Amino acid sequence: MSHLLPPDEEARIAALRALALLDTPNEPVFDRVTRLVTVLLGVPRATVSLIDTDRQWFKSQVGMDISETPRDVAFCAYTVLEAAPLVVEDAKQDERFAANPYVTKSDGIRFYVGIPLQSSQGLVLGSLCAMDSQPRHLTTQEQAAMQDLADIVTGEIHLRERLIKEQQIRAATQEALSALHQSLEQQIERRTRELNLVIESAYDAYLSIDAQGRVLDWNRAAESMFGWRRQEALTRPLTALMFPEGLSYPDESTPITCDATRRDGVRLPVEVRQKSYELHGRLRRSLFIHDITERQQLERLRDQQAREDVLTRLPNRRALDERLPEAMARVRRTLSPLAVLFLDLDGFKRINDLHGHAMGDELLRDMAKRLQQAVRETDFVARWAGDEFVVLLEGVAEEALEPLAQKLIHVIEQPLQVGSTVLQVSTSIGVALFVPDAPETAHELLKRADVAMYVAKRAGKARIELARPADITPTL
Repeated sequence: MSHLLPPDEEARIAALRALALLDTPNEPVFDRVTRLVTVLLGVPRATVSLIDTDRQWFKSQVGMDISETPRDVAFCAYTVLEAAPLVVEDAKQDERFAANPYVTKSDGIRFYVGIPLQSSQGLVLGSLCAMDSQPRHLTTQEQAAMQDLADIVTGEIHLRERLIKEQQIRAATQEALSALHQSLEQQIERRTRELNLVIESAYDAYLSIDAQGRVLDWNRAAESMFGWRRQEALTRPLTALMFPEGLSYPDESTPITCDATRRDGVRLPVEVRQKSYELHGRLRRSLFIHDITERQQLERLRDQQAREDVLTRLPNRRALDERLPEAMARVRRTLSPLAVLFLDLDGFKRINDLHGHAMGDELLRDMAKRLQQAVRETDFVARWAGDEFVVLLEGVAEEALEPLAQKLIHVIEQPLQVGSTVLQVSTSIGVALFVPDAPETAHELLKRADVAMYVAKRAGKARIELARPADITPTL
């Protein structure tokens, strides 16, 4: 089958190529989303699909053993064409897809939903897709969950667009700076007017200093960035204006990242590019200073998202993997108690089966809030996976553990009213105490708590089981 093209196809392809995502390796930020799609909708296949000129390429896929398909057989091509969510409840009953080879083959696609992924200019680059080999109906809650996950992917795309734009600006600035300094001594008179125009209109702060670090030139961007007017800054040293401890001058091909101080005392993260030259036998330095506050904020946001569970907003397994070794190190240093509680919800699968995954997600979010409210602010609650949670308790006496675990069981057992539906689950808890003298890794400590949880579950659920003690190597 041939494929129709959207009216903005040329601009769309240009935006896709500029994003530099095609034919790149898998990345956790996209793979987490496709895995969540399969869990939330209960489907075997999910993809982050990008529609190229003649192909559909998968940036991330679950349940698929191929990385791309021709565009003319891609369901996602219709999502791009219509620029709206596409839901196909039974592909064999849809004349657009009934003869599609990916539908007619054994175990082919019967159900499909695709949510558009748009650039910051509104161009549809591809879609977040879920597929099943059985016909099915997509609920309003499931479509809303898909849209939320697609928004996460879209946010990542927009972040990359901003970073690429910033890199282009920096590259353009560096290129302009290199051009300005090329044969500067021979061209200085002829290019003075052009140089002043570039400097005054530059987005970055520009400074020219002498060998003693005193300001010889100061553009409008520097005035705005640091709060000193040009006439106030001229002849003053950098140490009195923005770098109290001075500024090092390493390899000029490498930018310096450091903090500068504004006139009002506010510290500002900056990236400094510099170039030294001689003018009439005297050393001069040109500095271009770029405010990197927004870039650092974006990097911190990405780092936070990498350690946060999307559904519950609790710390995720990666965050736990970082926190637990730190807690164990404190125990070995201070000999204060540490307990790991591994919780698994009893009856959660029945909630999903009876009421759907959207209702199950609401229950998980509520359970996460309950656990956080039931422990101290200094304690650590993480979502391990699915309906499993881990709680780290530092400085809690052993005799207080059982009452606290019973409290958590009671908290979890309280019914949750969602509309006219009442949801209720219990929890089984495995408790592992960390002994400072034990040569035990974080993985082994978690494993002991996990095994104890399964013992509690097999013993009747809504129970607490203390893990067997860790092996301790005798001290010679």
